[in-house]
Amino acid sequence: MSLLFCCSLALAKKTEPPLTPPQRPEVSNADVVTTTEPGSLWNEVQARRVVGLDAGARQVGDLVTVLILEQTTTAIDASTDTARDSTVAAGIDALLGAEKGILDAHPDMGGKIALGAGATSAYSGTGGTSRGSAIETMLTCEVIEVMPNGNLHIWGYKQVRVNRETQYVVLDGVVRPRDIRMDNTVVSDRLAQAKFEVTGSGVVADKQGPGILTRALDHLWPF
Repeated sequence: MSLLFCCSLALAKKTEPPLTPPQRPEVSNADVVTTTEPGSLWNEVQARRVVGLDAGARQVGDLVTVLILEQTTTAIDASTDTARDSTVAAGIDALLGAEKGILDAHPDMGGKIALGAGATSAYSGTGGTSRGSAIETMLTCEVIEVMPNGNLHIWGYKQVRVNRETQYVVLDGVVRPRDIRMDNTVVSDRLAQAKFEVTGSGVVADKQGPGILTRALDHLWPF
Protein backbone atom coordinates (compact mmCIF):
# COMPACT_ATOMS: atom_id res chain seq x y z
CA MET A 1 0.00 0.00 0.00
CA SER A 2 2.77 2.43 0.90
CA LEU A 3 4.62 1.61 -2.33
CA LEU A 4 1.51 2.37 -4.41
CA PHE A 5 0.99 5.61 -2.49
CA CYS A 6 4.57 6.74 -3.12
CA CYS A 7 4.27 5.82 -6.82
CA SER A 8 1.07 7.81 -7.18
CA LEU A 9 2.69 10.83 -5.56
CA ALA A 10 5.67 10.52 -7.88
CA LEU A 11 3.43 10.33 -10.95
CA ALA A 12 1.38 13.31 -9.76
CA LYS A 13 4.54 15.31 -9.28
CA LYS A 14 5.94 14.22 -12.64
CA THR A 15 2.79 15.18 -14.54
CA GLU A 16 2.61 18.63 -12.94
CA PRO A 17 1.61 21.18 -15.63
CA PRO A 18 4.48 23.30 -16.94
CA LEU A 19 4.93 26.94 -16.06
CA THR A 20 2.72 29.09 -18.30
CA PRO A 21 4.15 32.14 -20.08
CA PRO A 22 3.53 35.53 -18.44
CA GLN A 23 0.33 37.29 -19.46
CA ARG A 24 0.48 40.67 -21.13
CA PRO A 25 -1.04 43.40 -18.89
CA GLU A 26 -4.24 45.14 -19.91
CA VAL A 27 -3.90 48.76 -21.07
CA SER A 28 -6.49 51.45 -21.65
CA ASN A 29 -4.61 54.04 -23.74
CA ALA A 30 -3.15 51.79 -26.39
CA ASP A 31 -2.90 53.70 -29.66
CA VAL A 32 -3.82 51.86 -32.81
CA VAL A 33 -0.97 51.71 -35.31
CA THR A 34 -2.05 53.59 -38.41
CA THR A 35 -1.61 51.88 -41.71
CA THR A 36 -0.97 53.51 -45.05
CA GLU A 37 -4.06 53.97 -47.13
CA PRO A 38 -3.96 52.47 -50.62
CA GLY A 39 -2.67 55.02 -53.10
CA SER A 40 -1.39 57.39 -50.42
CA LEU A 41 2.02 59.02 -50.86
CA TRP A 42 2.52 59.20 -47.10
CA ASN A 43 4.43 56.36 -45.52
CA GLU A 44 5.02 56.83 -41.81
CA VAL A 45 7.76 54.21 -41.63
CA GLN A 46 9.75 55.83 -44.42
CA ALA A 47 9.19 59.27 -42.90
CA ARG A 48 10.61 58.13 -39.59
CA ARG A 49 13.67 56.78 -41.34
CA VAL A 50 14.25 60.11 -43.08
CA VAL A 51 14.28 62.07 -39.81
CA GLY A 52 16.46 59.48 -38.10
CA LEU A 53 13.79 58.00 -35.83
CA ASP A 54 13.76 54.52 -37.30
CA ALA A 55 15.72 53.11 -34.36
CA GLY A 56 13.59 54.80 -31.70
CA ALA A 57 10.38 53.34 -30.30
CA ARG A 58 7.55 55.85 -30.58
CA GLN A 59 4.28 53.96 -31.03
CA VAL A 60 2.45 50.81 -30.01
CA GLY A 61 4.10 47.73 -31.41
CA ASP A 62 7.61 49.19 -31.58
CA LEU A 63 10.42 47.32 -29.87
CA VAL A 64 13.02 48.70 -27.48
CA THR A 65 15.91 46.83 -25.89
CA VAL A 66 16.37 47.29 -22.14
CA LEU A 67 19.74 46.76 -20.49
CA ILE A 68 18.75 45.40 -17.07
CA LEU A 69 21.53 46.24 -14.63
CA GLU A 70 19.91 46.11 -11.21
CA GLN A 71 21.72 45.62 -7.93
CA THR A 72 20.08 46.26 -4.58
CA THR A 73 21.65 46.02 -1.15
CA THR A 74 19.76 46.84 2.04
CA ALA A 75 21.05 46.76 5.61
CA ILE A 76 19.23 47.84 8.77
CA ASP A 77 20.68 47.73 12.30
CA ALA A 78 18.92 48.71 15.52
CA SER A 79 20.02 48.73 19.15
CA THR A 80 18.10 49.77 22.27
CA ASP A 81 19.28 49.97 25.90
CA THR A 82 17.14 51.27 28.76
CA ALA A 83 17.61 51.27 32.56
CA ARG A 84 15.69 52.59 35.56
CA ASP A 85 16.59 52.65 39.26
CA SER A 86 14.14 54.09 41.81
CA THR A 87 14.46 54.33 45.61
CA VAL A 88 11.88 55.68 48.08
CA ALA A 89 12.46 56.06 51.86
CA ALA A 90 10.35 57.63 54.61
CA GLY A 91 10.59 57.62 58.40
CA ILE A 92 8.91 59.07 61.53
CA ASP A 93 11.13 60.20 64.39
CA ALA A 94 8.38 61.49 66.71
CA LEU A 95 4.63 60.96 66.80
CA LEU A 96 3.50 62.78 70.00
CA GLY A 97 5.05 60.03 72.11
CA ALA A 98 2.96 57.33 70.49
CA GLU A 99 6.01 55.96 68.69
CA LYS A 100 7.28 54.44 71.92
CA GLY A 101 4.13 52.42 72.43
CA ILE A 102 4.18 51.29 68.79
CA LEU A 103 7.81 50.24 68.94
CA ASP A 104 7.32 48.45 72.29
CA ALA A 105 4.34 46.58 70.90
CA HIS A 106 6.25 45.66 67.74
CA PRO A 107 9.87 44.92 68.56
CA ASP A 108 10.42 43.50 65.07
CA MET A 109 10.27 47.02 63.58
CA GLY A 110 13.93 47.57 64.46
CA GLY A 111 13.48 50.43 66.87
CA LYS A 112 12.18 52.98 64.34
CA ILE A 113 9.14 53.76 62.28
CA ALA A 114 10.29 53.82 58.67
CA LEU A 115 9.12 52.88 55.19
CA GLY A 116 11.38 52.16 52.22
CA ALA A 117 10.95 50.84 48.67
CA GLY A 118 13.21 50.34 45.71
CA ALA A 119 12.81 49.21 42.10
CA THR A 120 15.26 48.44 39.33
CA SER A 121 14.53 47.59 35.71
CA ALA A 122 16.70 47.16 32.65
CA TYR A 123 16.11 46.33 28.99
CA SER A 124 18.45 45.63 26.14
CA GLY A 125 17.52 44.75 22.57
CA THR A 126 19.36 44.48 19.26
CA GLY A 127 18.21 43.65 15.76
CA GLY A 128 19.53 43.61 12.24
CA THR A 129 18.55 42.62 8.74
CA SER A 130 20.32 42.61 5.39
CA ARG A 131 19.28 41.68 1.88
CA GLY A 132 20.90 41.78 -1.53
CA SER A 133 19.77 41.04 -5.08
CA ALA A 134 21.22 41.47 -8.55
CA ILE A 135 19.87 41.09 -12.09
CA GLU A 136 21.94 41.57 -15.22
CA THR A 137 20.55 40.76 -18.65
CA MET A 138 19.25 42.27 -21.91
CA LEU A 139 15.56 42.09 -22.79
CA THR A 140 13.74 43.44 -25.84
CA CYS A 141 10.29 44.75 -24.89
CA GLU A 142 7.28 45.89 -26.85
CA VAL A 143 5.54 49.25 -26.52
CA ILE A 144 2.03 48.32 -25.40
CA GLU A 145 0.74 51.79 -24.55
CA VAL A 146 1.45 55.42 -25.44
CA MET A 147 0.42 57.59 -22.52
CA PRO A 148 -1.18 61.02 -22.98
CA ASN A 149 2.06 62.75 -21.94
CA GLY A 150 4.06 60.80 -24.52
CA ASN A 151 5.69 58.30 -22.20
CA LEU A 152 5.82 54.70 -23.35
CA HIS A 153 4.54 51.73 -21.39
CA ILE A 154 6.74 48.78 -22.30
CA TRP A 155 6.44 45.12 -21.43
CA GLY A 156 8.22 41.98 -22.45
CA TYR A 157 9.61 38.65 -21.37
CA LYS A 158 11.99 35.97 -22.51
CA GLN A 159 12.05 32.26 -21.86
CA VAL A 160 15.21 30.27 -21.27
CA ARG A 161 15.08 26.48 -21.02
CA VAL A 162 18.18 24.48 -20.12
CA ASN A 163 18.19 20.83 -19.02
CA ARG A 164 14.46 20.64 -18.27
CA GLU A 165 14.64 23.90 -16.31
CA THR A 166 12.46 26.74 -17.63
CA GLN A 167 13.08 30.33 -16.56
CA TYR A 168 11.13 33.48 -17.40
CA VAL A 169 12.45 37.03 -17.13
CA VAL A 170 9.61 39.58 -17.18
CA LEU A 171 9.85 43.38 -17.34
CA ASP A 172 7.11 45.99 -17.02
CA GLY A 173 7.78 49.71 -16.85
CA VAL A 174 7.41 53.22 -18.25
CA VAL A 175 10.10 55.04 -20.22
CA ARG A 176 10.45 58.51 -21.72
CA PRO A 177 11.17 58.49 -25.47
CA ARG A 178 14.11 60.87 -25.02
CA ASP A 179 15.81 58.36 -22.71
CA ILE A 180 15.96 55.82 -25.55
CA ARG A 181 19.40 55.99 -27.11
CA MET A 182 20.18 56.09 -30.81
CA ASP A 183 20.84 52.34 -30.89
CA ASN A 184 17.28 51.80 -29.57
CA THR A 185 18.42 50.74 -26.09
CA VAL A 186 17.66 52.11 -22.66
CA VAL A 187 19.19 51.34 -19.28
CA SER A 188 16.84 49.94 -16.65
CA ASP A 189 17.56 52.76 -14.20
CA ARG A 190 15.74 55.11 -16.61
CA LEU A 191 12.47 53.22 -16.20
CA ALA A 192 9.66 54.38 -13.96
CA GLN A 193 7.34 51.99 -12.14
CA ALA A 194 9.73 49.23 -13.17
CA LYS A 195 8.84 45.67 -12.24
CA PHE A 196 11.37 42.87 -12.70
CA GLU A 197 10.37 39.27 -12.16
CA VAL A 198 12.44 36.12 -12.51
CA THR A 199 10.50 32.87 -12.14
CA GLY A 200 11.26 29.32 -13.06
CA SER A 201 10.21 25.71 -12.83
CA GLY A 202 11.97 22.42 -13.31
CA VAL A 203 14.23 19.99 -11.52
CA VAL A 204 16.14 22.72 -9.65
CA ALA A 205 12.98 24.54 -8.54
CA ASP A 206 11.47 21.24 -7.34
CA LYS A 207 14.47 20.59 -5.07
CA GLN A 208 14.30 24.09 -3.58
CA GLY A 209 10.90 23.51 -1.98
CA PRO A 210 9.56 21.00 0.57
CA GLY A 211 7.73 17.86 -0.51
CA ILE A 212 3.99 17.36 -0.70
CA LEU A 213 3.69 15.58 2.65
CA THR A 214 5.88 18.16 4.37
CA ARG A 215 3.69 21.01 3.12
CA ALA A 216 0.56 19.14 4.20
CA LEU A 217 1.94 18.55 7.69
CA ASP A 218 2.90 22.23 7.97
CA HIS A 219 -0.75 23.17 7.40
CA LEU A 220 -2.17 20.52 9.72
CA TRP A 221 0.35 20.56 12.59
CA PRO A 222 -1.15 22.68 15.41
CA PHE A 223 2.10 23.38 17.26
